[in-house]
Amino acid sequence: MLVTTKDLETELYPEVIEEITRTSEEEQKTQIKAAEDFAKGFLFKYNLNALFGTVTTAPTVQDESLKKCIKIIAAYFLVKKANPNVQMQLFRDDYMMMIGTKEEPGWLYEIRNGKINPDWPYKEDDPETPEDESKQNNEVYWTSTTKRVNRF
Repeated sequence: MLVTTKDLETELYPEVIEEITRTSEEEQKTQIKAAEDFAKGFLFKYNLNALFGTVTTAPTVQDESLKKCIKIIAAYFLVKKANPNVQMQLFRDDYMMMIGTKEEPGWLYEIRNGKINPDWPYKEDDPETPEDESKQNNEVYWTSTTKRVNRF
């Protein structure tokens, strides 16, 4: 895991985390894992094993912005779970800064769309597939709507 349960203490006081999770470290790990999985959905063109590590290996890329993003998302997930004397709007503002929406993109949207290009490794080619994934890693992510057929 990129973020540990101890790392969450920079976003929430330990006693608040314990109150929300009822001192369950397993619940804290679940929320951190959910935050990492959520962020991975935006970062599909990067080498996720290098950024997040695996169950047996640590991440090889150390990026404090990514770590901060995961901590903010995990803290937001925890605060949504139970709101003990916490100003929810502050967490919502941080969440929007890191995630955002299509209309008002945050940090992860900007990375996905190619407006921010961190110095992270792209996915490597998988020789088992017919396409070369390493060549698909464009600086820009784009989609299109399906062509419409008009009938009169």
